[in-house]
Amino acid sequence: MTHASASNKQRLLVTGAAGRVGTVLRPYLRERFDLVLFDRVAALDATHDEQVVVGDLGSYDSVSSAMEGCDAVVHLACVHGLDLTFDASLEGNVRGTMHVLDAAVEHGVRRHVYTSSHHVFGLHDAKTFDASHAPFAPDGHYALGKAFGELAYRSHGMRHGWRTMVIRIGNAAPRVPDARAGRMWVSARDLADLVRIGLTSPDVEFDVVYGVSNSQHPLFDNDRAHALGYEPRDWAEDHWADDFLSDADMPDELGGRFVGGAYAAHSPVPTGTK
Repeated sequence: MTHASASNKQRLLVTGAAGRVGTVLRPYLRERFDLVLFDRVAALDATHDEQVVVGDLGSYDSVSSAMEGCDAVVHLACVHGLDLTFDASLEGNVRGTMHVLDAAVEHGVRRHVYTSSHHVFGLHDAKTFDASHAPFAPDGHYALGKAFGELAYRSHGMRHGWRTMVIRIGNAAPRVPDARAGRMWVSARDLADLVRIGLTSPDVEFDVVYGVSNSQHPLFDNDRAHALGYEPRDWAEDHWADDFLSDADMPDELGGRFVGGAYAAHSPVPTGTK
């Protein structure tokens, strides 16, 4: 189903549009799509042709209202943090994802990009990690929610015949903070290119790819993304932060030996602890 708009562009719902990743992606996405910006706070830098919808993933009616009339969805919204508890993660990362999926069924939206995370592999040793064979090893409640989201999208996609790209984002900071992040860093324009492929390629069915730019020592095999036409333009080594930390300089609390870094090195708050 394609919905007409005044600009003849497809209408794209972006959840978490006021967040860091949503904010840097939107200038690229608005070139091709009419954007509906959904978040708990208004995107203050929205342009006149972007529709701002202040709502909550925890409210199905709120999500459904934002979804109405859309052709596709980029689901970015989530809650995260080293001390995120299981209870605090449920509303946004589990129930909220189900609201997005159910609203898409209601309104016949069949094209999706879901942003997952490298943290679904976070507890693996970075030196011996093999992404092509590694099982999930979530490094906290945030990562558990992302793993749930991947499975939920696979279930809905197979049942309803959707085209879905899951992007496991590496490190999307403006500059590369350390050597671990350098193996999985992604620039805004490269990530936007990958999102566009997920939304437009006729070859996408249910595909899992990695949101990473070029690196001299990549952590992830991104062959499927390249097969779909992804050609990253940026190199991590060209974007080191001024205070960039080498492997040898990283303190233990940053978790340099883990795929998930600080999340894997950090002891999570026990389930049920407020």
